[in-house]
Amino acid sequence: MSEKLARRLREVVDLLESAVEEGDCKLVEEAIDELRSIIDELEE
Repeated sequence: MSEKLARRLREVVDLLESAVEEGDCKLVEEAIDELRSIIDELEE
């Protein structure tokens, strides 16, 4: 599970980096949604 989690978190970081470079708030929202999804899974 930790490898899968690390991979997903790395994807979120990449998404956030792209969003910052492009000034794209929609990408930031997608990253936040993914982080919330990860948190929900961890809380189960």
